[in-house]
Amino acid sequence: MDTSTATPISRSNRTLVLALGNLVMTDDSAGLVALGRFKEKYLAPEGVDLLDGGTLGLDLLYYMEGYKRILIVDCVMRTKNPGEVVLVEADEIETVFANCLSPHQMGLKDLIAVLRLQGRMPEQMTVVGIEGEAVELGTELTRAVAGAIDEAVETMAGVLKSWGIGLTPLKA
Repeated sequence: MDTSTATPISRSNRTLVLALGNLVMTDDSAGLVALGRFKEKYLAPEGVDLLDGGTLGLDLLYYMEGYKRILIVDCVMRTKNPGEVVLVEADEIETVFANCLSPHQMGLKDLIAVLRLQGRMPEQMTVVGIEGEAVELGTELTRAVAGAIDEAVETMAGVLKSWGIGLTPLKA
C-alpha cells in the first residue's frame, strides 16, 4: 500500500513497519536490507503497511501519524558489538539513542519527541536495531551486519506476532 494516500483516521487500527537507512552508506542500509528480506520471507496481512523511509527525518512525521503500532528497523551505532540485534521499546528510544552516531537517529529522536508533544504517539512502538560497524560511502554491508540481517528479520516477525499480527511465510 502507498501510505501517502492514507489519512490518519484511515490508519487508526493499522500497523506501520518503517525501515530507515541510506543504501549508499554501508551499514546504514541495514534497516532497508532487513525490510527487503522481510518482504521476501513473509507476506504481511491487510492492515500492515511496509515503508522504506530512507533518510527522510522529520518528513516521516506525516507517514507515522495515526498508526496504532509502529515497528522501526534501523542501523544503530552505540559502539557495541557489530551485528548485535537490539530491541528498543518506545519509552527507551530517546535514552538509548541519546549518544548514537547514525545519521538519522537524531531525526528518530526528534520524530518521537514531536509525536509525544502532539499527543500522537502510537499505542505501541518498537525499534529493531542492528549494531553497525561502519557508516561510510559504500553499497555493501560489513560482514558482521550482513550476518545479522536474518536475525533482525526474525526479531521483526517476533515483535509483530507479539502484537497479535499473523504473518504468512512465503516459499523460499
